[in-house]
Amino acid sequence: MKRRMITTALAACLTASLTACGGGGGNAGSGNTPLTPPVSSSGNLDAYVGTWTSACASHAIDTAVIARAAGSSNALTIAVTTNYYANTACTGDIIATQVWSAATTATYVGTVASSIMPGSVAASIDKMTAQQPQRSVTLTGTFVSRKIVDGQPNWCIDYAGGSVCVPDRIYAAEPAPFDGLAIVGGELVEVKSNGVNYDAVERFTKR
Repeated sequence: MKRRMITTALAACLTASLTACGGGGGNAGSGNTPLTPPVSSSGNLDAYVGTWTSACASHAIDTAVIARAAGSSNALTIAVTTNYYANTACTGDIIATQVWSAATTATYVGTVASSIMPGSVAASIDKMTAQQPQRSVTLTGTFVSRKIVDGQPNWCIDYAGGSVCVPDRIYAAEPAPFDGLAIVGGELVEVKSNGVNYDAVERFTKR
């Protein structure tokens, strides 16, 4: 659920809000080591349903609203709103809010016992094929302006040190940066298979 932003004066780039990646993850073996067998034939998707918030990162906090996908017994929808703050500690007033026009759909494909890096934390991973549909993005707030950057209209957040911008355009459907979900110590963790185990992509706590 990361943010894609283009920095103008700061010359930095962030990742897109709630991007998702398709394909099943897994605890893939190497050489003669077999794949880890599934530990379940059906994930507990209800454990993910609700509203979750991320930790503060780069002035921003993500809020993910997860629901069962209509008409499906094995899919979730994940809609993310990102709130931005003037300071890097994410305290005080919200100065900008970023919303995507369509939610990601994550479809359950199996459960495996694996571990999450860093720390090699043992976890039950619900593997997902996650896909973002074609969508647009909108930013609103007292620190938001519209600018033309390299000939492209952008939504920009005007910080004291410069502007951070996201192109105002139609984004093509694409896979996301996670291929699994897990509940670990009360946290929701988006994970990505690294071929041996899983790397944590983003962590959320339930609100």
